[in-house]
Amino acid sequence: MSKRGEPADAVQALVGRISEEIMFGRLLPRERLVEDDIIARTGATRHAVRAALQALARDGLVVHVPNRGAQVRSFSPAEVEEITEVREVLHAEAARRIPIPMPPELLTTLTAIEAAHAAAVEHGDLSAIHAENDRFHETLFAACGNQHMAATIRDHARLSLAFRCQAMTDPALAQRARDEHRAMLEALRRGDRDGFVRLCLGHTSFAKRAYRRVLGIAAATE
Repeated sequence: MSKRGEPADAVQALVGRISEEIMFGRLLPRERLVEDDIIARTGATRHAVRAALQALARDGLVVHVPNRGAQVRSFSPAEVEEITEVREVLHAEAARRIPIPMPPELLTTLTAIEAAHAAAVEHGDLSAIHAENDRFHETLFAACGNQHMAATIRDHARLSLAFRCQAMTDPALAQRARDEHRAMLEALRRGDRDGFVRLCLGHTSFAKRAYRRVLGIAAATE
């Protein structure tokens, strides 16, 4: 139970529902999250809605704006660039540390996750695409041998969630992510360290382009 007596699972279910609406573009950057509207369409109590919005704010998906209430967080172009730059540095260093040849059992695990992700892409199941994509990357980068680096990668994955997931709503980009996962695994099988690092870097950066489109921003570099 929450401190207001609200069942924790009810709050968590609401957090999950609103998170997906934000991540998959059903709620757009800067869109207001009005408590009465959420109550009307979900049947949740006001206490649950307030607790869920607080949790979403902690996760960086929602901000509370003075005199306007809660709204979907909007990342500026500079924030997207800076967060992506940090993620690229982290991912490249982790990729350089992942053991090659990779232990067979870990490669088998990653191959199974990639297959589950590919199946989700084939069926257009956004929730499963998100879950399997995160599981693939968490499992991959956990192999870097530095638990603090892996934890920092997870933290920045969560920070970038709102704009990373915009890419998953585009079938062509979801298919591209699937193909890049497969290419990463193939590089690991070949023992191609340089190719693997390049693939990790390229894979990290393409989601920001999808978010620019949501904001109506054309990138000067594209």
